[in-house]
Amino acid sequence: MLLGLGAEPEKIQENLEIRFSFPVKIEVTKVSGKEYSARIITEAREKIGLDRAEKYFAGQRGKKGIDSKVSEMAVMLWQASNMPAGTPFLKLAGEGTSLVSLSALAEAMELLGFSQCRVWELEEGLGAGEGGLVPSNEIMRILEKSSLPVNFSCQKEENLTPGSAAFLAAYGKPAGETGRKEIRDWACGVSWEKENSGIIRGVILEEKQDIPADEREKDRVQVLETNVDDCSGEQLGYAIDRLMKAGALDASCFPIFMKKGRPAYMLQVICKKEKQEELENIIFRETTSIGLRRYEENRRILHRSFEEITLRDGHKVKIKICCHHGEKFFYPEYDTVRQVCEETGRPYRSVYDEAAALAGGYSNDI
Repeated sequence: MLLGLGAEPEKIQENLEIRFSFPVKIEVTKVSGKEYSARIITEAREKIGLDRAEKYFAGQRGKKGIDSKVSEMAVMLWQASNMPAGTPFLKLAGEGTSLVSLSALAEAMELLGFSQCRVWELEEGLGAGEGGLVPSNEIMRILEKSSLPVNFSCQKEENLTPGSAAFLAAYGKPAGETGRKEIRDWACGVSWEKENSGIIRGVILEEKQDIPADEREKDRVQVLETNVDDCSGEQLGYAIDRLMKAGALDASCFPIFMKKGRPAYMLQVICKKEKQEELENIIFRETTSIGLRRYEENRRILHRSFEEITLRDGHKVKIKICCHHGEKFFYPEYDTVRQVCEETGRPYRSVYDEAAALAGGYSNDI
């Protein structure tokens, strides 16, 4: 499946040989259309325990993400096998689930640029465990520790293997509601071992750009407010800079009048719940505030995406694209516009207008 989505078997094979220091061959068969099967062929076939497997997680090539995922899958299989660490339970290589095959899955995900996948309801048969009433003990133990939805059917054969269950548990998250998406690519993976085994379908989804107004993004945010009448503009400016760098969604100051006619400022910060305490501490540390208000609000925002465009002189500017009622709006990002101005000496408005026109397809009007 991952090969059908674009992971190059030659690159995976090369990386596996570097990791394990013995020859590895990946044999790929295109069954039909978008259906692929693959097998890993190598001479190393001894079984190893968890303690022996750990030496392969040292990150010879600095791929810590791959190492952690392979380790996570191996630990799942070890725990599911219910054996002591030194007991051979996992093949180093060869047919079926092995340390090399787990590493191949992790390499493929890395090459595709995926750190996780969304999993809809898994369909699993009765299998061989508990007199044919549930799947094998290894699969049940792995699924038990995952948060993935599983539907057990009355078919007699299992769809999952312990290896595929470990892969889905390590990388998978419940799909939930995906919203409006477009299919960019898809492929199926089928087993070469037996004809009636399950098929795994992988789909790459992309955000749909023209989202109707009633499907604009909604979420809840925290609002922090404080009034200060003895804080300089420079101090407030520095506080806002600190708040934004710490993860505030927005920070603003408003001139107000307080009791006894004192002129003052109201500092307002919008943030996510998980950032609230950290940002409150910054407000108390960097301003003269001795108390603040905090409350939760609903927020509705237009769907947005980002892309990079190239100006006529070769410089690049990042563009924010927002959609509303099928119409797109293009906003050059301040930091990249400023960088171009500093490097070229051009006026800010000149760079901004050119970037916005190119992003909107109005290059003839520049």
